[in-house]
Amino acid sequence: MPYPFRSRLATLSLAVSFAVLSASSAGQQQQTRLPDIGTAGTSVMSIEREMSVGAMYMRQLRASAPLVSDPVLNAYLHDLGTRLVRNADDVRFPFKFFWVNQNQINAFAFFGGHVGMNTGLIAETRTESELASVIAHEIAHVSQRHIVRNMEAMQRSSPISMITLLGSLLLAMANPEAGIAAAQASAAGIQQRSINYTRLFEQEADRIGLTILSNSGFDPMGAPDFFGRLAEKYRYVSKPPEMLLTHPLSESRIADTRVRAERLSQQRTATRDESAFWLAKYRVLVRHLRTYNAEAVKRDLDNPDPAIANAARYGWAIALLDTDQAEAAEKVLAPLYEKEPLNTFYLDVQTDILLQQKRYDEALAMLEHAYQRMPNEHTVTMNYANAAIEAGQANRAVEVLRSYLIKDANSTVAYSLLIDAYRRLGNVSGMHEANAELMALYGQFERAIDHLHNAHSGSESRLEQRRYQARIEQLMAQQVELENLR
Repeated sequence: MPYPFRSRLATLSLAVSFAVLSASSAGQQQQTRLPDIGTAGTSVMSIEREMSVGAMYMRQLRASAPLVSDPVLNAYLHDLGTRLVRNADDVRFPFKFFWVNQNQINAFAFFGGHVGMNTGLIAETRTESELASVIAHEIAHVSQRHIVRNMEAMQRSSPISMITLLGSLLLAMANPEAGIAAAQASAAGIQQRSINYTRLFEQEADRIGLTILSNSGFDPMGAPDFFGRLAEKYRYVSKPPEMLLTHPLSESRIADTRVRAERLSQQRTATRDESAFWLAKYRVLVRHLRTYNAEAVKRDLDNPDPAIANAARYGWAIALLDTDQAEAAEKVLAPLYEKEPLNTFYLDVQTDILLQQKRYDEALAMLEHAYQRMPNEHTVTMNYANAAIEAGQANRAVEVLRSYLIKDANSTVAYSLLIDAYRRLGNVSGMHEANAELMALYGQFERAIDHLHNAHSGSESRLEQRRYQARIEQLMAQQVELENLR
């Protein structure tokens, strides 16, 4: 998939939003027994309200953070996260997983099942179980409603307003230091209690996350191995990774996690296929973080682990392709693609190779076959639509994109492609409508409404005009809701 769909890059360092008051808790000794830490937070925010707030925060994040608009990586993270969620208890709403293109080691979760991973995190992990352990930990924070429960505890201890708390949490997502300062100022009288609560939440997330990890077929030792190595690596640095600020790692906490993981590991017998993890990792290293070039990945071609060797060859092909060497990239990728033509990692790069050489008929034939086998699969559909547009068959692109958007109405890539397809067809109203939905996903409601007005005035169908007007009223209500959160 060509990569023009990058979100606007910004120098944004993200924090785990529920931990805005936990930065100074690292030195306190971990308790060995988990006490009762309150109700599920329903007194301050219902499940429905949490989902609504989370969706609004996600719109703001899309507009300001360097989110990764890469169908292959997003599909991989979605599949990995969904596998873990299937083995979690207390899941109250659908989870949404996304990448942030930052080399800092960090992960975070917030209202309504939103879980973000920095690309720097997969670059640091050495196994898929290590990566999955971080995701499982964040899933536990969400499923146990730790943000809302912390807000509930703070409200019981102080007359602090919900709007102030929500504002501090949102600020912490964009600027951790400012968010911590704002939250501390808002709740000056209850800082120590908040620290205690967040420490207990970390213990609870450790325990539940390990169970999710084990039940999903991953190695539970991935958790203590990764966090232990991270704590040791940054033990004496003045500015540790954001993850260690928002997830303080005491020696007793790591030791307790290791004991639990060893106990769970005794139940494991099967080994795992981690080929997809290595392909995702090399894609990140070469294309997104750009810390590996062709020469760097070639050094790993002889790795005794075939999954790593194949991923290195895959990364080599990407490096060649991204420097406009499509013919050389095709030769490098050929042994992998010929063996697994429906592997979406390989299919994506092969599509780019063919499009770069303007071999449109071959690309469409390949992708049509894959689409028939995997209809509405994210990577295949986005590549198929893009290839159809490039080949001058925008009508075909509109058909597959509109079908896909019924399944996933939050795909910024799909709307970006749909705008291009309508533009090439000269469908002005369709182009404005797709633009409106894209702007709404970025929380830019005024621009979205303007696009819908243009779509309304350009349409001669009374039915379409009524539909546009109804959507305008929906967006106006969402705009008011967003303003109330600020």
